[in-house]
Amino acid sequence: MMVNGQNDVMTANWNSIATRFKLKHLGKPVYPRASTMPPWQHVQTHQHTWGQLAYTSNGVLSIVTPEGNFVIPPDQALWLPPNLPHETFCRYGGYFRSVYIDEKYAPLLGGSAKLLHVDELLKAMILEICAWEPDYTLDEKTLRFIQVFVDRLESAPTSSFFMPTAQDDRLLPIISELHANPGCHKTLQQWGEEIGASTRTLNRLFAKSFAMNFSQWKQKLRALRAVEMIEAGHNQQYIAEQLGFESSSAFNTSFKKVFNCTPGQYLKRP
Repeated sequence: MMVNGQNDVMTANWNSIATRFKLKHLGKPVYPRASTMPPWQHVQTHQHTWGQLAYTSNGVLSIVTPEGNFVIPPDQALWLPPNLPHETFCRYGGYFRSVYIDEKYAPLLGGSAKLLHVDELLKAMILEICAWEPDYTLDEKTLRFIQVFVDRLESAPTSSFFMPTAQDDRLLPIISELHANPGCHKTLQQWGEEIGASTRTLNRLFAKSFAMNFSQWKQKLRALRAVEMIEAGHNQQYIAEQLGFESSSAFNTSFKKVFNCTPGQYLKRP
């Protein structure tokens, strides 16, 4: 596992595999990659010399980089610049539609991983490219299509479905436990007694790493996990129970604080 203590990959549920993509050079400006990911699949840490737009048209991906953990629902995609180590988790399965992008476009799209909002046009373009054969004809029309696609990526708004990497090892036991069990009810004082740090110190460390206190961090973690469960079709009562909320109402309130909409409104989004 690449980011020690910040994902629950080491639990018995995950089926951990190496990347199956062995191409050394793309040979084209963009390269289509379409596959179905089964539930509980983990693709081990890898990197490549080209960029990648990671997208799922159904289901939710979680991709971990040295920068942190990105949660990717179907209305978003993740830009991964060339040579960035990353590993992929798919808890509930989904249709993985990835576009590999020649490194020459990296200066336009940026040198850091970032989540992009996917509108209907960008979604259609991703799915169109992923329907191409790997040896597609690179004619003038195709080149124009690719340039418009890159332009849309460059102008796409960014998203905050992201949890940065912790900057202090004292936080790792807390983060590891709550990634594996987001319904855990231990207070920060109880964590402090286990770790040997005061509540004030731990809140200061959370603020330094995540620009939020422990309570806010836990709220965001639960909300991101809820997105996975909503997309998988679980009802709100089940999600509330699994995430440790006393009621569906409490879950709705917490979710709205993070995403400015209720779970029901999230489901009805365009």
